[in-house]
Amino acid sequence: MSPFDESVVGRWSGERWFDVTAEGVAAYAEAVGGPSPVYAVVPAMDLVFAVAETAAPAELRTRVVHGQQDLFFHRPLPVGDKVAVRAALAGLHGKRSGTAATIRVQTRDADGELLNEQYVTEFYRGVPTDLDLGTPAPTLPADPPAGEPARTAAHPLPADLARRYADASGDHNPIHLDEGAARAAGLPGVIVHGLASLAIASLTVLPAGSGVSRLSCRFTRPIAPGDMLRTRVWTHEGGYRFECLDRAGATVLGAGLVEV
Repeated sequence: MSPFDESVVGRWSGERWFDVTAEGVAAYAEAVGGPSPVYAVVPAMDLVFAVAETAAPAELRTRVVHGQQDLFFHRPLPVGDKVAVRAALAGLHGKRSGTAATIRVQTRDADGELLNEQYVTEFYRGVPTDLDLGTPAPTLPADPPAGEPARTAAHPLPADLARRYADASGDHNPIHLDEGAARAAGLPGVIVHGLASLAIASLTVLPAGSGVSRLSCRFTRPIAPGDMLRTRVWTHEGGYRFECLDRAGATVLGAGLVEV
């Protein structure tokens, strides 16, 4: 019997309103080192957790890691105004190593115009199922980029990055803040938020002032505060492919894709 509540698949939450303030946008930019379109995740942060918790009992939540993030942009967030967010568990898909739960998010302005859509994929490690319900995460490239990267950059990750990102984003998952909680979840210690790594990488991936219609990646390996995030970018079909490595050369963000 599945430990997940299959009945919630496809069920939209009610709308929640969020104030997009200049102070909040600036605090996020300060935490990650510059303005990033990944700030679009912040209005829905609490709602994503609330929807995820409807699908799984609390004891399973300690096994969750962030597997993939897909952001589709239609219009910029209106700084100084409110936005409405809603979310639904889009799908549950199991395999031998665990189960993926994909959460779909929509953010709209006060007039109901769609601003962005997101797909947040959580992976429940060590919770195998044969579930195949709803919609999986959007497809990402299966093959690694070919040739030499067009540009690279290295960003040292400050020791207090996880705390600063938690405060700026609203994501206070204890695996990012508490050594004991991280080890209890099977991790070697506190890890950097995957979305913090993506936001930092976006500073290299996206040329200053460029537009973006999609920004997606797979989170392949944790990275710790104090490590180095090395971003490599390739041009690809009018957009970009990218990946990020840690100091030892292990891939921490893979299958990165940007459409402009």
